[in-house]
Amino acid sequence: MSDTNTKLVEQLQHLYGFSDNFIESLQDGLIIITPKGEIVLMNDALCRLTGYDKTELAGALLPFPFWPPELHDDYKSLFKELSKEHVKREFKVIYMHKNGKRFPVTVFFASIKNNQDKVIAYIGFIQNIEGVDYKTLNNPSDNQEVFTILNYRKKYLDLVLERKINQQLQITLNNISDGFVTLDEDLCYTYINDKAIELIGKKGVDLIGENIWKAFPEIIGHPFYKTCCKAIETQTTQYFRGHFKPYEKWYDCRFYPTAKGGITIYFLDISEQEKTEELLSESKNDLNAIINNIGDPLFVKDDQSCLILVNDAFCKMFETNREFVIGKTLAEDVTEQEREVFLKVDKEVLKTGIENISEETLTVKNSKTRTISTRKTRYVDTNGSKFIIGTIRDITNRKKSEVELDLYRHQLEELVNSRTEEINIKNAELQRMNKLFIGRELKMKELKNRIGKLKEENDNLTKQ
Repeated sequence: MSDTNTKLVEQLQHLYGFSDNFIESLQDGLIIITPKGEIVLMNDALCRLTGYDKTELAGALLPFPFWPPELHDDYKSLFKELSKEHVKREFKVIYMHKNGKRFPVTVFFASIKNNQDKVIAYIGFIQNIEGVDYKTLNNPSDNQEVFTILNYRKKYLDLVLERKINQQLQITLNNISDGFVTLDEDLCYTYINDKAIELIGKKGVDLIGENIWKAFPEIIGHPFYKTCCKAIETQTTQYFRGHFKPYEKWYDCRFYPTAKGGITIYFLDISEQEKTEELLSESKNDLNAIINNIGDPLFVKDDQSCLILVNDAFCKMFETNREFVIGKTLAEDVTEQEREVFLKVDKEVLKTGIENISEETLTVKNSKTRTISTRKTRYVDTNGSKFIIGTIRDITNRKKSEVELDLYRHQLEELVNSRTEEINIKNAELQRMNKLFIGRELKMKELKNRIGKLKEENDNLTKQ
């Protein structure tokens, strides 16, 4: 049986008392069908009548096994007609035993509603009328009497349930953390729970029947008093949260007027909470002072990449105010390409927990594109929630300087290469000239030697 049908059976047991002992005590066959036409409950009498055991019938859908094949369409149409609305009807049809034998039956068919007046199932009481005097069938059916008994049983169970609910309500009201009191049209106490007695400091039995302003005259004129009167006058829910000077405590109060002129009041001592919030407020102010003294833009994002904290430097970079960015991703304020890069890095950091440092371009509100260096780190709090803590540094000037240095370096390299080429040319020319001079000197020396020899030969000829 499906979970839905199991819950339906449990609901029927609570509404009408369909216990196993009860349904098996019936002499006639009993069947309970869902609005969709699925059998969820049957008794042994129906199994004996049709020859099918419960495992064969439980969960069976239209057409049912005990319907003659030649009547399937007729019975489906009949069920469709009967299940259109609330119904209580008796009729005669033909059923078929598992062995194939047909036999006549009377069926008392009725809808079953829950406490919200919604049909949740249909019940059928089935009686074999084979060999029965048909005149007796005109008499009111015993099955109708059984159904009437079921209705009385439901009413009885409703009364028992109401008493149980009241007892449970008493237990619940005494266990809630709020003080809870009810006042009648004369503003006299009609109920006060244990927490209210603890917060007020008086015995509940002493307050029952006493007017609230006579019991606590010091409250008259207090915002609590004014809020209570306003709730009664306007017949609307009112709220008060503030310092309760007569008791030197902070209370959170809710006033719910009733149609008869009375009022129900919930109140809770929030003194410790106020102290904590005050400390948190001081801590938050200190935190804001710290982060706003950081020169670089700082931000905190949630797991959806929405900003939850930014500092002044961040607002200055994005040319915006803090109230305009909290809860947003700012992805809509940058180019599509930049947005894809930013969100991709966010997802990666949230998923892996690995710190990311990257250089990216940033174009805000169609202004000039800047180059930024972003550091993103994942933080996981005690509840397991993930956040991104990031810092941004504008490195536009640095990148510009790097570009200019690269340009100067390139120009210098070109100049050096040009000068080197010129020197190489001059050097080659010098080497050529040097070789030329050296060759000339060698020839001159050789010529001198030749002249010397000729002179010497001439002198020798003269002497002879």
